[in-house]
Amino acid sequence: MKESRGGKYGRNSALWIDFTINQIPECQRENYRSRFIKELKEYSLIPRKEGAPVNAGCVHELSDLVDVDINNPEQFAKLVKESIHLMYQKQTSKRVLKGLYEGLNVN
Repeated sequence: MKESRGGKYGRNSALWIDFTINQIPECQRENYRSRFIKELKEYSLIPRKEGAPVNAGCVHELSDLVDVDINNPEQFAKLVKESIHLMYQKQTSKRVLKGLYEGLNVN
């Protein structure tokens, strides 16, 4: 099966994320990675139609942050999730997440 555009974006985003995680001191990497993945898995794929009331799928990940601290895995994951939320179409988001999880070897 041919890789979708969203899947390709997700898989290649995983390269950027892996590069970033590899900049963390080696003794902290596994903990950082597991915390990052845990936060990433909290992404909501609940759709919301235009004009419908806000629901659990309408999340502004960065609303409580002034600047993202890349050394904080939860904040880094929120930055990644926000970029996926900005795609607006949950089917595309699903393909991006699938490619991202495959690229990061997440089950």
